[in-house]
Amino acid sequence: MSDDSLAHGELDALTRRTEAVEDRVESLQVQTGGNFAAVIEGQAALRREVRDGFTAVNTRLDVLSGRFDRMDRHMDGLSQQVDSFITEQRNVNATLVELLSGLVGKDTTQD
Repeated sequence: MSDDSLAHGELDALTRRTEAVEDRVESLQVQTGGNFAAVIEGQAALRREVRDGFTAVNTRLDVLSGRFDRMDRHMDGLSQQVDSFITEQRNVNATLVELLSGLVGKDTTQD
């Protein structure tokens, strides 16, 4: 195939594509009554709606992140309280064992 026939083939393909686009544009004009501005504004409105939706979601995520941070600090405080309680309970248990050990072998009926 010569360069000339390749060029003609490419030109024919481009012509078919151009005609297909023109058909599509004509179809869109019929569907929109020739009002491309309405189509473009509709697309812009959809973009704004999506952007606003993402903004709302991001705001909610920021609020939740703040709540999780507060809950995390609260849980740290509770963990420290539990650790303190466990330490105190161990001391009480040790005291009880010491007191009970002192009573082993003693007659509890005498003062």
